[in-house]
Amino acid sequence: MPNQSIYSQCCGLVNQPVEIRCHDGSVHRGMLTRVDERTAYLQPAGSVLSNSPGLFLWGSGGWGYPIALASIAAILAIGFFW
Repeated sequence: MPNQSIYSQCCGLVNQPVEIRCHDGSVHRGMLTRVDERTAYLQPAGSVLSNSPGLFLWGSGGWGYPIALASIAAILAIGFFW
């Protein structure tokens, strides 16, 4: 899937819980917090609802960790209770 298509999908899913599957087989779940032309930023699931170390690292307004759009094979919206 071309980057433009992934970018469009990501833009529509900002501030929603998502599952991202990458070409290398890795799977990432969390809140999609931001998207730019090259990167999607995912806040890990544990840092959204709990007072875990992830909350300290990402903060309530943090962008999360980056995932290159070129590495994304699929992105799916998931429910709040994953």
